[in-house]
Amino acid sequence: MEMMLGYFLTLNLLLFPYGHGAPPGFRVRLAGNGSSSTQGRVEVFYNNMWGTVCDDEVNINLANVVCRELGFLQGLTWAHSAKFGQGQGQIWLDNVLCSGTESSLADCHSNGWGINDCSHAEDLGVVCSPEQGRTFIQPSEAAVHPPSPSLQSPRSPQISNIPEPPRRRGHEIAIHRSGSRQGPNQRHGHQIQLRPFNHDRRRNQEPSLPQGHQIPNRLRNVGAYRQAPDSESSPGLQVGSHSSPTSQTINQTPNTDVYRRPPPAPETPTYEGPQSAPRQMAQHANLQENNLNFDFTDQHNQGSTRVNLDEARLRPVLTSTRKPTVVTEGVVEVKLDGRWRHVCSLGWNLRSSQVACGMLGFPAAEQPDEPTYRKLWDTKIADPSTRLSVMVTKKGYWVEEVQCLGTEPSVTDCRTRLSVPHNDVPCVGGMPAVVRCVPGSQFSRAAGRTISRPATKPEVRLKAGPRLGEGRVEVLREGKWGTVCDHMWDITAASVVCRELGFGTAKEALKGAQMGQGTGPIHMNMVQCTGRETSIKQCQHREVPLRSCKHNQDVSVRCHVPSMGLETKVRLAGGRDLAEGRVEVLIEVGETQRWGAVCSENWGIREAMVLCRQLGYGFASRAHQETWYWPGNQNAGEMILSGTHCIGTEMSLQQCRRNSHVYCPSGKAAGVTCAETAPDLVVDAQLVQESAYLEDRPLHLLTCAHEENCLSSSAARMHWPYGHRRLLRFSSRIMNLGRADFMPRAPRESWVWHQCHRHYHSIEVFTHYDLLTLNGTRVAEGHKASFCLEDTYCPDDLNGGMLTHYDITALTARLLIANTWQSSRPSGSCIIIKLGWAVCVCEGLHKRFSCYNMGEQGITVGCWDTYRHDIDCQWVDITDIRPGDYVLQVEVNPSLDMAESDFQNNVMRCRCRYDGARVFMYSCHAGDAYSAEVEDLFEHQQQITNNFL
Repeated sequence: MEMMLGYFLTLNLLLFPYGHGAPPGFRVRLAGNGSSSTQGRVEVFYNNMWGTVCDDEVNINLANVVCRELGFLQGLTWAHSAKFGQGQGQIWLDNVLCSGTESSLADCHSNGWGINDCSHAEDLGVVCSPEQGRTFIQPSEAAVHPPSPSLQSPRSPQISNIPEPPRRRGHEIAIHRSGSRQGPNQRHGHQIQLRPFNHDRRRNQEPSLPQGHQIPNRLRNVGAYRQAPDSESSPGLQVGSHSSPTSQTINQTPNTDVYRRPPPAPETPTYEGPQSAPRQMAQHANLQENNLNFDFTDQHNQGSTRVNLDEARLRPVLTSTRKPTVVTEGVVEVKLDGRWRHVCSLGWNLRSSQVACGMLGFPAAEQPDEPTYRKLWDTKIADPSTRLSVMVTKKGYWVEEVQCLGTEPSVTDCRTRLSVPHNDVPCVGGMPAVVRCVPGSQFSRAAGRTISRPATKPEVRLKAGPRLGEGRVEVLREGKWGTVCDHMWDITAASVVCRELGFGTAKEALKGAQMGQGTGPIHMNMVQCTGRETSIKQCQHREVPLRSCKHNQDVSVRCHVPSMGLETKVRLAGGRDLAEGRVEVLIEVGETQRWGAVCSENWGIREAMVLCRQLGYGFASRAHQETWYWPGNQNAGEMILSGTHCIGTEMSLQQCRRNSHVYCPSGKAAGVTCAETAPDLVVDAQLVQESAYLEDRPLHLLTCAHEENCLSSSAARMHWPYGHRRLLRFSSRIMNLGRADFMPRAPRESWVWHQCHRHYHSIEVFTHYDLLTLNGTRVAEGHKASFCLEDTYCPDDLNGGMLTHYDITALTARLLIANTWQSSRPSGSCIIIKLGWAVCVCEGLHKRFSCYNMGEQGITVGCWDTYRHDIDCQWVDITDIRPGDYVLQVEVNPSLDMAESDFQNNVMRCRCRYDGARVFMYSCHAGDAYSAEVEDLFEHQQQITNNFL
């Protein structure tokens, strides 16, 4: 009997997962393009963020629950496939199963918050009956946010309905933070109001609000209250503060906020149920009568407010700190209202220094030699004739108090007081705060410090970033690199990544694959950090459930980096805009600094990439060998740099190798065109592995291939057209995962015509195919010319649905993120324009490039270019190869003729076993998918599993 009971309990858990229950602040609303207020896209508010609901497994019971929660009588039907338009942001719920008796959508069963395998093309909508049901407003919401009739929108955010509890006695507690801009006799603090429940209510009215001593949900969590983005005063509500004898009782008005609410205003109209404004006003008026008000002023927070101090700098004072390129020690100065101020050292500690150093691009701080600075400061202000002795007595010279926890990304987030009210003389007994920052290993040499190599090898990296300290976050786990999903990704977690990599705190925490999409696994989801971790792996996170996150949700960061002044040592002249022109550099010639041009000999895309990154202009889209049409500056006419050779990781052009003596036989100056975005080509390893086979092909069918040098050199010694060649054939599919279209460098008029195959080659060598021994020796090779670079296939739903963003502020619409999803709207119709961006809804990616009739060639962002196994030159000639174990290597864009955001993933490698009659291909993977240690073992052991896109 017990076994049967356990069996049914287990079966019940498997078939019917638990519901979540309504979390604090949970709400529901209808949004989108519904024709009336009774229909729209279902959106829920969870974790301070609005999100949508997926339409999987939905029935009429869910519509009934949602409509009743919104105050309607019942649901008429539900709509799938984003009938009311596609939402944005999170998809909070998926596979929602309601019985129809729930009081809230949060009580229904689902996969869990944020766990889904949907795109916004599957957003759920409902249609409710126009008849109104019974609507209930929570007491904290009604008291805290009574709507103003003049401001009440017919489609404002919805307050969720909950069952009516029994009547109880007690008082409601509401807390009002006094405004920061008040009269001189009025103190800052909080007003506490005690209101009796059910005051002056009629007996025949609906059951009233819940009884008891209640505090609004947001004020129960002081941490959340402190971090409210609209908060204007210093964090925290402190119990037990002293009351002010001069305080006055201030009655609540409909326009007064008891606490700030962080959810942003919706971009599309929303509806919050049939509750009318007059009724809500009446409810609020009842709560206003006979209130017992107390005003408790928090003297500790007097004058403390959120001050915008997003700019900071170090002024070196000691002679020894002025010499290095990177200043790591000095007096802290912050910019406020266009003026630089000193920060008083009273209250300043090492945690505050940690935050300041993070803003300046340094991962850590250490204690400076304060006695030396104190002695120097006392000496300067002791002289009454100096201007400094007068300035330090003025409050406008100081920021009197900055106290940080050490985990803030910026000094702005610290507790700040511009002045102490009762101090007539500012910063008495203090001096300007001094910090000493610890630079990352990549900046140690420039900071004049001994270079210390990291004790452990890096387990985090940034990929495809346009500037130093920017890129897609990838984490190493079990020897394999993978990305991070953007659920709950925030600035604190991004700052942990930046510090781990030797930079400062994060400027931005980016979601939605804004630095391009990665490949391979997604290692982490829902990363939550405190800010004190030394590695992102120490942060709390969850594993990624199957099909719950896709690479269109890869996270990226922009980090604060130290100011090195490298951008002042190069410039561009004569171009059509600031990011284009003839390259001019400032280097030392004969013990003097001189401007001059760079010889175009050996000038390529790697050198151009370093230059554009040094200038802060992003990627290089073109490296020019001729710039006679661009006039240069008169003081830079001489050629002073030649033989430049860069790896691509240098911070400046001056760090690249170059000739000790200038030698430029061509006399041509180098130029560059920079761009914010770039393509990124990746070879599909899975298709190569699955399509490989051997073919013995007669020579009379290989005439054109031989003409294009697609056969081994021994083919020329055969008796044509008799005999055959053994070919290792395979298909190759190349995808553009970047943020710009990939196009040939050569213009159409310079394409080469091949009479035998009767087509044009836009790129003479687009792909290399090499067969290597296990020690890396090349024993056979092939190549593929780009005779037809086109969009062979553009997925309708790339990686589960994404967005296509066009920069409408540019002269031409530039494709920034090639992610699309299906919609019922016309293809390419723009539905939202905000902050210079147009979000276009399409029915999938459209093919833009086609070779037909000598059309434009290229690969659109998000599209594939496929070369099938049965076309000429899609092989490696292995006629002369002995049986054994080899490595097949496929490299796209091998000569780096075209710019890409990441060249390291252009190579694909496979283990290959040839027994003389058959070929076996296994362990195919992208070249940068594994750690260096695992990759070293690749040639000797079967250590790598397949890394598919």
